[in-house]
Amino acid sequence: MTYNSAAIRKLLQSALSDEDFNMLCYDYFRPVYDQFSTGMSRLQKTQRLIEYCERQGQLDTLLAEVEKINPSQYQQSAASIGVTNSNAATPSSSPVITHQPSASTADIQADKEIFVSYAWGGESEDVVNQLDKAFQDGGITIIRDKRDLGYRGRITEFMERIGRGKVVIVVISKKYLESENCMFELVQIAKNNQFYDRIFPIVLDDADIYKPIQRLKYVKYWEEQIAELDEGMKSVNSANLQGFREAIDQYTEIRAMIADLTNTLKDMNTLTVDMHREADFEQLIEAVKQKIAE
Repeated sequence: MTYNSAAIRKLLQSALSDEDFNMLCYDYFRPVYDQFSTGMSRLQKTQRLIEYCERQGQLDTLLAEVEKINPSQYQQSAASIGVTNSNAATPSSSPVITHQPSASTADIQADKEIFVSYAWGGESEDVVNQLDKAFQDGGITIIRDKRDLGYRGRITEFMERIGRGKVVIVVISKKYLESENCMFELVQIAKNNQFYDRIFPIVLDDADIYKPIQRLKYVKYWEEQIAELDEGMKSVNSANLQGFREAIDQYTEIRAMIADLTNTLKDMNTLTVDMHREADFEQLIEAVKQKIAE
């Protein structure tokens, strides 16, 4: 089947966030993803992906994955792309009644959970202790790993739970952006969509994310971590690398997303730490209450 490349390009640009686009390429079109460089624009990346799929005969795969991510946008663009809706159901003269299961108590409770993601120690932990007290004084309990994970709790499962949270307070520091566990949580939040709507950041001064050259240092840091681990793995028999390949995949995923994530964070008016402290986190608490009430 012949598709309209211009329409596909327009769909990819409008239907996918930068995070969605990067993850799509990383998960399904790795040869394309591996060609991406820091200086490439989103449009250049999109064109490279389309050209690759045309050469490899994978346009159907590409469109199927886009449909999963953003079905409504895909349906709106299907005709211009050249997709025929051969699988559409024939309309029935009688209405179809479906019964939606009611939300469980656990689902309702999960929708009210407030998480905090931060790097242990130093100013980050001081800030979290202070905001924890401020929330408790207002009758609100936040979920934090040191208190709620428990002895022998599954760390990865807890971090994935944070990633799905409706409200996640994120205390961003240099240590956070260079921590594989902290960045795993941030990536999980992004992969669960509505990143901007679900995070409530506090950015510490040492994070240094407000100029491009400063943010590039974090991209370089994770590139160096990947190279160091990759070099180390070459010195070990492949039969003994259980768990290490997963780690390098995680580092690669962080490297792929950190530029977009820090760019989003620097564009949010997060107030200074001193402003939060002086107001006893009043604006943060009010914003969280509004989100929980939605």
